[in-house]
Amino acid sequence: MQREYKGAQIEVSSYPSDQKWRPIVIVSRQTEGYVQIKNLRTPSDWLFDTEETSDEKGYQLGADWIDRQ
Repeated sequence: MQREYKGAQIEVSSYPSDQKWRPIVIVSRQTEGYVQIKNLRTPSDWLFDTEETSDEKGYQLGADWIDRQ
């Protein structure tokens, strides 16, 4: 899943782990002529029952990170 948020791109790829789903979150944004890419680490206990829930939680993590910058 990829969505735009406040001019940045949040890309979330969830993968199966221990019969649950875990998100991988990458945020990229262009600032002053270069592209900043940030791989966000998720807490070790972030395991979700569905891929969709994992994607949404990953997106929220990315949006929260952008808001703190």
